[in-house]
Amino acid sequence: MKKNTDMAKILIADDDRLVLFTLAEGLREAGFEVVEANDGSQAIALCESESPDLALLDIRMPKLDGLDLARRLRDETSVPFLFLSAYSDDAYVQRAVAIGALGYLTKPLNVTAIVPMIRTALARAQEINGLVGALESNRTIATAIGMVMYAESLDQPAAFERLRRQARSERRKLEDLARNIIESKTGHYLGTDLSHAGC
Repeated sequence: MKKNTDMAKILIADDDRLVLFTLAEGLREAGFEVVEANDGSQAIALCESESPDLALLDIRMPKLDGLDLARRLRDETSVPFLFLSAYSDDAYVQRAVAIGALGYLTKPLNVTAIVPMIRTALARAQEINGLVGALESNRTIATAIGMVMYAESLDQPAAFERLRRQARSERRKLEDLARNIIESKTGHYLGTDLSHAGC
């Protein structure tokens, strides 16, 4: 995801052509790149081809409604989303939150007013992606350290230093070395054979 939220790519999915046009033009004027979809099926295809930084999804659309579309985005892509709806009842809001929406915007929309909300949602999505990446990275390295500890009878600091020196000597990222060790050795006896994983 782009670090500059002003230059982010926004997908808008809404079957109301007037809303779609007005919102798209307003966001373009605010500095965003905008991709438009008239229904949920088109939105899925555009998410796959365009990789938007954020999707704005109308709740009620033909072919694939906003809630079902959001579930697919959550399960099949990494595209974060906000909901758009003329309905603001609690049941819709709760369902939106349960699916993983970053927010819920109620129509009619004032583009100037929602731009800060969109930027906030983009920043939050960046934080979430960064946190997930850090957790995955830490888990990978921690698993590899555990494998080195077991294979070479080292304590944790010594095992970490072993990996760190090896990564530096091979001019590789520590996470890449850790992943290589895990992929090469999962399900196998480690012992001295760990050296064949580059350690």
